Amino acid sequence: MRYRQWQWYLRRLRAMSAPEIRYRLSQGARIWLERKRPPRPRFLDENLLPEVFARFRAEEDSKFFFDWENRDRLIHQFSERFGREYQITLNLASKFLQGHYSLWGQEFIIGRPIPWQRDPLTGRDWPSVFWASINTRDAQEVGGVKWVWELNRHHHLVTLAKAFFLSGEERFAEEVCAHLVDWIQTNPPLIGVNWASPLEIAIRLINWVWALAFIRKSSALTDQVFQLVLESIGTQTDHISRHLSAYSSANNHLIGEAAALVFIGLCFPWFSQAQRWRDIGIRLLVRELERQIYSDGVPAEQSTHYLSFVLDFNLLVWRLAELNGVPVPPLWYERFKASCNFIAHLMDESGHVPMIGDSDDGCVVRLDDRPEVNKFCSLLATGAALLQEPIFKTAAGRWDERSHWLLGEHGLARFESLPSLGEGSISSRIFKEGGYCVMRAPGWLVVLDGGPLGYLSTAAHGHGDALNLIVTVHRQQVFVDPGTYAYQEGGKWREFFVGTSAHNTVVVDGHNQSERLGTFLWGRKAQARILRWESTPAYDWAIVQHDGYQLLGVIHQRRVLLHKSGSLLVADFLLGTGEHLVEQWWHLSPDWRVEINGRTAYLTLKEFSLVFTVIEPTDVHLQVHKGEEEPPQGWFSRHYGHKEPAIAICVRKKGLLPVRVVAVLYRCPVSISAEQGVVL
Repeated sequence: MRYRQWQWYLRRLRAMSAPEIRYRLSQGARIWLERKRPPRPRFLDENLLPEVFARFRAEEDSKFFFDWENRDRLIHQFSERFGREYQITLNLASKFLQGHYSLWGQEFIIGRPIPWQRDPLTGRDWPSVFWASINTRDAQEVGGVKWVWELNRHHHLVTLAKAFFLSGEERFAEEVCAHLVDWIQTNPPLIGVNWASPLEIAIRLINWVWALAFIRKSSALTDQVFQLVLESIGTQTDHISRHLSAYSSANNHLIGEAAALVFIGLCFPWFSQAQRWRDIGIRLLVRELERQIYSDGVPAEQSTHYLSFVLDFNLLVWRLAELNGVPVPPLWYERFKASCNFIAHLMDESGHVPMIGDSDDGCVVRLDDRPEVNKFCSLLATGAALLQEPIFKTAAGRWDERSHWLLGEHGLARFESLPSLGEGSISSRIFKEGGYCVMRAPGWLVVLDGGPLGYLSTAAHGHGDALNLIVTVHRQQVFVDPGTYAYQEGGKWREFFVGTSAHNTVVVDGHNQSERLGTFLWGRKAQARILRWESTPAYDWAIVQHDGYQLLGVIHQRRVLLHKSGSLLVADFLLGTGEHLVEQWWHLSPDWRVEINGRTAYLTLKEFSLVFTVIEPTDVHLQVHKGEEEPPQGWFSRHYGHKEPAIAICVRKKGLLPVRVVAVLYRCPVSISAEQGVVL
């Protein structure tokens, strides 16, 4: 075992409690037994398979989100309301038939049959060995594991199956069945990278269920194919139940795994373990939703993306449980409503939600194939119909295809019965438990982070962004969170995008606020808190503070004032003694042009202009960084695996503490001449 791997294990061990260490040892023993004697459970009497297949085709015993009796009506609705989405689905399904796939905006010709264990980015194969022998954290040999896992989530099977359901063309259903059979044959139980993550298995199973529901009455789905798939579903679900994420790994992974147990238990009641899986899943979901989503709707993981991910699982199980007469715990309703409220407050007028924390662009099941689909707007549309909240409808803007598959005509009617509120209907608010101050003025949205680093001892998906400030002005994203870019394969880029200097906050002596120990592992963590919050018709005012630089003898306090007339003042106080280098960072969306003149930056986007100026100290000049690699600075990542140069403005001051850095941002009433400074 290489030194770096040993080093990671030691650091990871320090993040574990004594009960977790005992649990890990027991899991290790279970894995050792699996390796020596793989389990061969039977979940269904073979003599019952013909009857089960007939009942599945007839839609007996279990209700799904849609039924084949209403197929003609659904197709008619799609031709009227979702004509563009329908055509996009058919076009995308046709591309899949030709072996063309898109992963995170990159196009791949993968061919047929699909090499399921091959990284499409590097062209290298993950080893076909026992799943626990594969080090998925090591990206050097093959590549980042997410690239092979993304394809093996089988989102494309849902698109193909939906294309069959809507068009009646058997070629799409035949491709679904061919992929299912090939995957099962080339990924034997417990062998290969596609068995290495219970969460990945959970997502794959949920997509299989949707695909099977769409091709339920296709001639391509024979009893032999169904039997093979059913056996694999049972084996994969059993594997999830044996290796649930726990303790310091029990983040969104555990919610996804629990959701899959409920999903399979409800959709395949013929399995001998169906009731047990369902009960375990529901119990875990109740417990984890309470832990992972604060009562004010803020995600404990401090990631807006993973909040949408968790809500996806919650919605799917919630709706399926209701359809099958299973009582829905009140907590699910409460947390979903609170989270939708948090999302609606973070969302600007163009529907954009800040990229706080990690994001891998993942989804549970893709029911809307539009490339520009907005997952947050979709969640709010569904939430508006379920919860009868007009503010959610206003933020969502429209009823979307995904919401229609989940809730159908009844959901559409409930959505359309709600009034649409005007712009400005969402006010400023503090989310004290989760640690966010949301400030609003006409045309202005300011999000101030005063919350914890992340969830559990690892804080895996949190970023070093205490006191980060995100600003949108008149639908234009100004100061942004640059995103994530990559995980295991990220190297120095992973460290940059999660680091403090990649956020709109202050860096002292070049250090991160919190201690980085690994790709998903933080050591010493900055503790942030909101000291004051005041919102009036004239202004919003907040004071936040963190102790991340305490070892340097420094405390960072930030005071933010948003005037409702349209100006933002930010004052950073670095409290302590001794000489230190203070860097105040501001990261711009890539589309902005910047002209520097001393302590003032003129920000221009098309005909829209803003002025950013440093009031204090007076002996500094603004420095601009863009697309720098050593060290990385001035970058933006729109989605996983993609990065592009973007302007970052830095205010640097070296001197004795205490130091105060005060800056103001306001709307420029006149156009700016290119001769006023350096244009970048």
